[in-house]
Amino acid sequence: MKNLFVAVVLLFYFTQNTHVFAFLVHYDAYIVNSLPSNNPKLTIHIFSGDDDLGFHDLLVNQQFHWDFTSAAFDRTKFYGSFQWGQKNRGFAVYDWKLANDHCGFQAQNNVCWWVVKEDGFYLANKTNPSPKELVYMNWWLPHDT
Repeated sequence: MKNLFVAVVLLFYFTQNTHVFAFLVHYDAYIVNSLPSNNPKLTIHIFSGDDDLGFHDLLVNQQFHWDFTSAAFDRTKFYGSFQWGQKNRGFAVYDWKLANDHCGFQAQNNVCWWVVKEDGFYLANKTNPSPKELVYMNWWLPHDT
C-alpha cells in the first residue's frame, strides 16, 4: 500500500511539473494579422486531426483565438494554412516541440501567439508580446499559379 501511495504522489508531481508526463495541459492560441494596411485580407485555415476550426478572413490588427487541452503524451497537433494575396504557407502552429520551445509550459501561461507579418511568421509565448519577444519561425512562399 505504501508503494502505491508513493507511485500516486510521484505521478501527480510529474504531471504538474514536467511536460513529458503531462496528461492535460490547457493552451490558448492566437493568430494576429500584423500585415501592412491597404493590402489583401489574410485568410487562415486552422485544423487538427480531430477539429477543423474553419477558414477565417482577418483584417489588419484582427486576431483569431482558440483554446484547447493537449492530449495525453503530446499527440495534439494543430496546423495552419495562410493565404495573403499571391503568397501562401502551411505549417504546424502547435505541436509538442513548439509547446516546449516557444509556447511555454507553465501552470498558468501556456500561450502560442502567432504574428503574421509581411516578411513571415513570428511566435511568442504570451499575449501582446513586445517585438523583442517575437521569434521568426517561417517565411512566405510564392503562390503556385
